Amino acid sequence: MRKILAVLCCVPSVLFAQEKTTDSSGSNWSLSSSAFYYFLPDEENLLNVVGSADHKSLHLEARYNYEDRKTLSAYAGWRFETGKNFQFAATPMIGFATGNTDAFIPALELEASYKIFDFYSESEYLFDFESKENNFAYTWSELAVNPTDFLRLGIVAQRTRLYETEFDLQRGLLAQFFFWKLTAGAYYFNAFSNDDFLSVSLSIDF
Repeated sequence: MRKILAVLCCVPSVLFAQEKTTDSSGSNWSLSSSAFYYFLPDEENLLNVVGSADHKSLHLEARYNYEDRKTLSAYAGWRFETGKNFQFAATPMIGFATGNTDAFIPALELEASYKIFDFYSESEYLFDFESKENNFAYTWSELAVNPTDFLRLGIVAQRTRLYETEFDLQRGLLAQFFFWKLTAGAYYFNAFSNDDFLSVSLSIDF
């Protein structure tokens, strides 16, 4: 947990010199950082970190240990959103990775919500600079319900090559708890199988 809290404190400072900045027109940036810790049964546990910054429709994002261990990726994209009762948003992005894996990465984030139901997805295709045999499609998707203002429950699915499992598409259950600017989450993947594992997360918004 000390590692997670340390990363959460560092990521926003890497993106910007202060928590919230204001441009000459008086518009604010919004910042967010998240840390996911994976308890893996047959491999070394993994800490995954994501930081993002938004200004109007501009979206910037950085990830570490996401596409590969000891790999940093950075993205820039533009958010399109519509709707009132049913809200929908799409953020196409272009990114690059460096470290254990060097790659070009087009990506897409999707969000939808209606009353207490919501959907979130982030997908990308990695074009490896060394070999096309290392190209890979990543995805993380959530479908959830918000029974209260402080609780979110649902299902989650992901496709990754960060670690080995029996399943190409890993499915699981999720629970998130909201307090102040913090979000704590727990994800149980490959539920009730011989290859199950747990991930916990902590996020903060500025």
